Amino acid sequence: MSATVSQTGSASQADLVTLTIDGVEVRVPKGTLVVEAAKTIHTDIPVYCYHEKLGPAGLCRICLVEIEGMPKLQIACNTPVADGMKVHTQNPRVDDGRRAILEFFLLNHPLDCPICDKGGECDLQDYAMAWGQGSSRMIEPKTAKPKAVDLGPTIVLDEERCIVCQRCVRFDDIITREDSLRTDDRGAHTIIATATGKPYVSDFTGNVTELCPVGALTSKTYRFRSRPWDNHRTTTSCTQCSVGCQMHVDERGNTLLRTMSVTEDDAISDSWLCDRGRYNIGFVNDERRITTPLLKQDGAWVQIDWDDALALWASKIKAAIAAGGPSRIGAIGGGRLLNEEALLAATLHRALGVENLDHRVGGQMLAHHAGFSNHVDVENANTIITLGRPPSELAPVLDLRVRKAVARNGARLISVGDHYANSFVPETHATNADELRAAIGENPGHVVQIWDGVAIEGGPELTAPMFELPSATRVDRYVIPETPNGRGAEALGMLPRDGGLNALQMFEAARDGKLDVLGILGANPVLRFPDRALVEEALRAAPFVVVTDLFLTETAEFANLVLPVCSAFEKSGTTTDFAGDVLPVIGSVLPPEGILADGDIIVDLAERLGVALPLPDELEAKIRELVRTPPPAPVPYYTRATAAAPDGALRVIPHESVFTGGGTLAFDTTIAELHATPRASIHRATARALDLADGDVVDVAGANGQMVRALAVHVDERVAEGAVALLQGVVGAPLNALGIAPHVRLHKALVTA
Repeated sequence: MSATVSQTGSASQADLVTLTIDGVEVRVPKGTLVVEAAKTIHTDIPVYCYHEKLGPAGLCRICLVEIEGMPKLQIACNTPVADGMKVHTQNPRVDDGRRAILEFFLLNHPLDCPICDKGGECDLQDYAMAWGQGSSRMIEPKTAKPKAVDLGPTIVLDEERCIVCQRCVRFDDIITREDSLRTDDRGAHTIIATATGKPYVSDFTGNVTELCPVGALTSKTYRFRSRPWDNHRTTTSCTQCSVGCQMHVDERGNTLLRTMSVTEDDAISDSWLCDRGRYNIGFVNDERRITTPLLKQDGAWVQIDWDDALALWASKIKAAIAAGGPSRIGAIGGGRLLNEEALLAATLHRALGVENLDHRVGGQMLAHHAGFSNHVDVENANTIITLGRPPSELAPVLDLRVRKAVARNGARLISVGDHYANSFVPETHATNADELRAAIGENPGHVVQIWDGVAIEGGPELTAPMFELPSATRVDRYVIPETPNGRGAEALGMLPRDGGLNALQMFEAARDGKLDVLGILGANPVLRFPDRALVEEALRAAPFVVVTDLFLTETAEFANLVLPVCSAFEKSGTTTDFAGDVLPVIGSVLPPEGILADGDIIVDLAERLGVALPLPDELEAKIRELVRTPPPAPVPYYTRATAAAPDGALRVIPHESVFTGGGTLAFDTTIAELHATPRASIHRATARALDLADGDVVDVAGANGQMVRALAVHVDERVAEGAVALLQGVVGAPLNALGIAPHVRLHKALVTA
């Protein structure tokens, strides 16, 4: 008696189809492909070109199956099920068909498995062992193609290994919509190439190396470094931005080698990773990491031990409280800490009576809000509205869902203000309330609103929308934090209350001699805070500044005491994504000797100050309670001005990139090519008025007299006339050095021999 397997999901009984696969009766929704129906009985039909996220292509033919009543073998990847269908995935006829297909694939394929990075996890190897012939009937020499072709900053292409499954091309077409890759030539001479002949550049290039079923596309950072059976794998959450993508981390000998996507992570990453999350791991083993506490004496760094360092910090706190009370102490940061660490930091300071707490070191007003919509809701929306810096700049994998909603599901994308949401799918741009109402229309359907959390003078905010929607309209709201765990830090108490000072006020108080001790936990306000001059004045004036970080960042250089801490790959706990999910972070490698986690430092400091902190079980329960607690009404500490520019000046449009920052990215030499290049983007009419052309080099002068030099001009028709778009957080070209005035002037740089 045969078993029956049913996969109903949300399908009604009328939408189900009954068929038999290898003698097992299966019930699946109408329209299911045979290759997917077979998975319900744990039968994996071999595929090359097919991928469940890309859909059928019908190119490689390795998925041949026999269907009773059909004269020829059929491809399972492009054949939908039918009622009463009888499928055989294994029998002599099927095996012969697959053997013939494999023979064609192997005619010109090189026999270099021992040196191929894909060895041990290569589909071609596995299928050749299962159905391949013991010897080749090929008499002519194999067709030679170029090896080790530099496809772009992250990928090497071995053209003679390519079986032209076109997964990479289809990913670039279907998922990212960027159309950067294509096939050139024909027949046995077909190769993968870029559409423009320029390097393959995208925020998602690393995904094609995973999609490649052979060793044709390999990662530059992993190439020739290890074999999969030598690696130890840990599954964790990415902490490079607030999306929280799940990822596998492979290490060997306590050295991080690579990260890989989690194919089952449909709920958050949709099984993709951006290149920042995938490749920014080289900093962990960088020789510039701080490995012992550093104390500044007479302008020079001196190494001290942990006991002396924490005793000094504790004594400074006690002295400040004794002299002027807890109002003389402040702490900034937490957006790069784990949930547990942020909660411990807030708990410790509040136990001492300190309310001067803030996680915000950029321009964001809030990160934690009452909305708890999930990631998938974005791609199911009918109308998507972005306000401020879009997901493409702050949360790349979320942006893939936006592209999916527009390109595949027909959603309308509306960007509001100075920023355009996406250059790869159609969108409507609105600059005022009337244009926005017209773009939304009378029947917006399910609306998703995505905001960067920055308050703008007279502009739209989630707390005071500039438009009204029909009462029956479903609205899901998202705020993208500027820091990876910004929502968690805010929910867990790293915000001022009861008259406490926010980040801006703490910097002003320190500058004015009203703050004695300032702790900066995993943050870099010198590079990120809107007013760099204020931060530098504050850090110089504060009697005692302690910074926890991995490197001597721009902020750490101003500190009196720097404490080396673990990276997210070296500690365990949880983080909170932008949707409010509490996600696990699992340590993958051991930290260098002499380095502690921020949480361990806070616990030790609390003991020295006589403060009892929650135990681990209490922490977990408290985190989940606070993350689900609606926040109080947000109060902006910084509002971006948008006043008209004086004659000859340009209004500044701050832009973001995941490839900026003075911490893990700046200290990762393995991906130096990915670091964002400072540039000044202007409209063609603006360029003409200033006698500038694309590629010219300019210096940017702020109203405060400061200047950022040597920025390349980029002519972009999407930038408003009379404005210039500048990247934030670029080391060596910091936008915040130009001050908070919303206007700058461009001067053509003098180029000397």
